[in-house]
Amino acid sequence: MSLINTPAHIDPELFSKFRLPSRGSGNPDPMTNPVWTWAVERRLTGHRLNKAFGGPYSKDVGPCWSFHRYGRTETNLPDGRLVRIGGEYEDWYDPDFYIYNDVIVTDAAGRTEIFGYSDKVFPPTDFHTANLVDDRIIIIGNLSYPFVRAHKVQVLALDPTSYRMDRFDTTGEAPPWIHNHSAELVENGGAILVRGGLLCGPQWPALIENIDDWRLDIQTGYWERLTRRLWPRFAFVRADGMPNHLYWLRRLLEDRVSGRSEDKRGFRAERLRDLGANPRLDLLETLYTPDIPHSKITDEHRVHRLCVEGGTVRYVEGSGDIKLTVEGILPSQTVEIIRLDLLTKLEAIENATIDCTRMAVR
Repeated sequence: MSLINTPAHIDPELFSKFRLPSRGSGNPDPMTNPVWTWAVERRLTGHRLNKAFGGPYSKDVGPCWSFHRYGRTETNLPDGRLVRIGGEYEDWYDPDFYIYNDVIVTDAAGRTEIFGYSDKVFPPTDFHTANLVDDRIIIIGNLSYPFVRAHKVQVLALDPTSYRMDRFDTTGEAPPWIHNHSAELVENGGAILVRGGLLCGPQWPALIENIDDWRLDIQTGYWERLTRRLWPRFAFVRADGMPNHLYWLRRLLEDRVSGRSEDKRGFRAERLRDLGANPRLDLLETLYTPDIPHSKITDEHRVHRLCVEGGTVRYVEGSGDIKLTVEGILPSQTVEIIRLDLLTKLEAIENATIDCTRMAVR
């Protein structure tokens, strides 16, 4: 049963009508309705909204509309309006996963309007930035679905009076498809400085960190690349496309060190079964310690930094890849020793072929 008191003006039939998220057909397409407005007022997730009305399983009928999202921007306007743009709910494997292409506006009195758009006008957009520049909100970047992504960063402009969404045409050397970055208004509002974030493209087997700075001139739409850090960077992924086992191996190592055994439902054993009876836990402990003089700088969650010959070597461990970055300039022979050390150990740990790809934004 639901623990949320549902309003009397929304009956099961009305909830069913607006349960699913949907795209608009105009620019904009007014899509305000009682169900979504109530979810905004209560700040509900799709799961909570569906549960409140006893809705069907999303796995059977599709995702439930969600106000709560990740990678959404919120822009405050001088007149007290709050403009929320896009965002996604849940991860790709969850039945409620959905990337939105809407604009939710709440005025100073708390009234809400929701606008939808066609995919061609406003593609599903998340992990972007939004800067208020004069009479427009400039939207830069996007992760979105793989089939939406292009070779160049997405830039859009929202008119906060009419809520019309338009492409912001640009020239120059633009960043690749970028998301989860920062965008700072500089030069008295004449330009936007983009830093950090992640890049993706068909030439790389994994997401690549953006290590350069980019400037967008608002008046001319001209992109300028301000830095060109050609640091050696590599991605290590299993050749069969499967996730690595490092997380579960670390869990196993922790249990052995502590003397506990808490794999009651066999999750760990199931995920490690293809590594054999004696997985290489000895190599796991030395995975990020190459056999050359070095000192540890920091060990954070899945991020390991070493100092080698005065330069910083950074390992970022993910479930699908390990990224190795040499921040600065080291002799090519030293870089190759570090690269081969990680590749050799990882292949032994995974008991599989590992592809190593050099990644660069030239």
